Amino acid sequence: MHKVPNDRQGLRVVDPDQVCDATAVLADHDELARAATVLDALGEVNRLSILLALYHAGDLCVSDLAVSVGMSDSAVSHALRLLRAHGIVTAHREGRLVRYRVAEGTARKLLEVVSEEAVAPMTLHAHGHTDPQDVVIG
Repeated sequence: MHKVPNDRQGLRVVDPDQVCDATAVLADHDELARAATVLDALGEVNRLSILLALYHAGDLCVSDLAVSVGMSDSAVSHALRLLRAHGIVTAHREGRLVRYRVAEGTARKLLEVVSEEAVAPMTLHAHGHTDPQDVVIG
């Protein structure tokens, strides 16, 4: 028996097996909405820049992010509030500073893929490691 939503019963179907598979993949609307939110965040160049900076450089505070991406502190703060509200970034306090990082999950996986295509090969400084070494990306 093929599973087709009740509101679409009686519509012409050419390949019921494929329709059944496609319907099953789209069944969890909440997960689809979360994925769409992440994709929406990645679809705006300033937010994408912030996320790529966090993904590659690690935990950063607002002022360091602003310098890195060429935006004002207030614009970065606004973007981070949106990203945080959707669970795409997390924040933690270090004394008087609040540092942000990319949350585990879908956004991190997508940033890895985007980085392969959009980020030029570079050498990152391995600050904060006990055995300092340069980390090559790309």
